[in-house]
Amino acid sequence: MPSAPRLAISDLHQAVERALSGGPRSGQQLLESLGISQPTLSRTIRELSATVTMFREPGQRAPLYALLRKLPLGLNPRQRVYRFLSSGHIVPYADLEFLVGGSTLERQDAGAIRLYDGLPPYMLFAAPSGFLGRQQAQTAARNQPFPASLKDWSDDHRIAFLFTQGLNLPGNLIFGDQPLQREMDLLQQPRPPAQHKLDVYVQLAQQLKNESYGSSAGGEQPKFLWVAEDSGSVIVKFARLGSRMAELLPLEHLALSALADVGVPAAKTQLLARGEFVFLEVQRFDRVGQQGRIGMLSAGAVDDEFFGTRDTWPEFAARCVHEDYFSQQHAEHVGVMAAFSELIGNNDRHFENISLLIGDDGEYLGIAPAYDILPMRYAPIGGGLDPDLVPIEPKVSTIGAVPRVWSLAAQAADAFWAAASHAQLAAPISAAMRELAVRNRAVAREFAAPLRQAAATACR
Repeated sequence: MPSAPRLAISDLHQAVERALSGGPRSGQQLLESLGISQPTLSRTIRELSATVTMFREPGQRAPLYALLRKLPLGLNPRQRVYRFLSSGHIVPYADLEFLVGGSTLERQDAGAIRLYDGLPPYMLFAAPSGFLGRQQAQTAARNQPFPASLKDWSDDHRIAFLFTQGLNLPGNLIFGDQPLQREMDLLQQPRPPAQHKLDVYVQLAQQLKNESYGSSAGGEQPKFLWVAEDSGSVIVKFARLGSRMAELLPLEHLALSALADVGVPAAKTQLLARGEFVFLEVQRFDRVGQQGRIGMLSAGAVDDEFFGTRDTWPEFAARCVHEDYFSQQHAEHVGVMAAFSELIGNNDRHFENISLLIGDDGEYLGIAPAYDILPMRYAPIGGGLDPDLVPIEPKVSTIGAVPRVWSLAAQAADAFWAAASHAQLAAPISAAMRELAVRNRAVAREFAAPLRQAAATACR
């Protein structure tokens, strides 16, 4: 019987790429589908090294082969990720290969390999989102073929952005050589003197207001990033004086301070005002000194990777304790943040509003300091509408009757509402909001009384 005719080299290359277009395949699967010998397959894979990759999944001896996908902007589908250490040094973190079908292959320096169905959680976390992300999308669309709306971005757009324009991202990762150079350039830039900081803030706020202030979703806070001479790397939230959001910025400042006073780590803030704007400067806890950085992932990224639940903060914390991602003390801090939120009317407890920190060794350091905790039940809901200033309606929720948690949360809430009712701050709080603070303090006290009594009884 005559043997099957040999394929021309170009035809064989195309046949291999077609066979891999549906996702990774083993060598045996390729041999059977193409009807070629093992030596021919090995030679062809070497010839296709620019478009085909080989890897072995953990615990498997047989290699798999996959086709690299084409990315926007002519970006190479093989990319390196770097990271800042807390010392400020920059080291390689991983090599990524983006595969046809949407999966991502990660190769660590130690030889570890991991295949993600989509993008790694740390890429999804670092990709543009929210108010800042919309600004980045609009800027990118002016110069390159990116959609102007984040709603229209695909994973390929996120890859192209991170590996060409990513700069000063949350956490400590740097995606690719171009952003690495941008980070090096940023380190060399002088910081404006502290006495000129507010002038810069007003200019940036005015610019953002003129460009896209009205595009902000209901309740979402306009903000920008800055590196200040006196306070270092910060996120600066801003609002127009006299608006509801301008009242909520002082309340966020007071809320984080109240949590810190009961032993819950919280982001440090400074309240400022100039002209028509109120500013809340929030120090970034993923930055260390002049150049150091700490790894960071949102609870959403962690939960999506390991649990896939996204239920409530206390339930997430319980899972993290069970898996030894952080300690019982960190879980208690999460519980206090949730209980405090109930007592101050913070109904915006989604999984991007708490995060975990990651050390230089890649291990979780625990829950990040509290941030974005404020009475969001009073935030604008869009269309220029502000909710009525009605008293809070706290619930036990999934926090449960945990005496110590509620005792600490009640202590913080009592101090918070007291300060909101009479504290003199750089930005004004209206008489109506101060009157509401008095009422809310009474509601919080009454609600927490049985739980605080339980705490007192438990301590006897």
